[in-house]
Amino acid sequence: MTFRERYGPWALVAGASVGLGEAFARQLAGRGVNLLLIGRRQDILDHLAVGLRAAHGIDVRTLAMDLARPDLKTMAR
Repeated sequence: MTFRERYGPWALVAGASVGLGEAFARQLAGRGVNLLLIGRRQDILDHLAVGLRAAHGIDVRTLAMDLARPDLKTMAR
């Protein structure tokens, strides 16, 4: 059984713009899991999404959101 079969075809990664979140997104993409990337910087998320799509042939969606804000304003793409 593959990782994707065991855990499902999609994963949500919060804090995906940099650091551990980005590393986690790269690892999941390498296992063929489609991703919803959440972070504060849309430009960084979009850049990461383009690279992951090209390298792994997965579907990647991005959502600019500051999880620390009480009103959770978003701009989905």
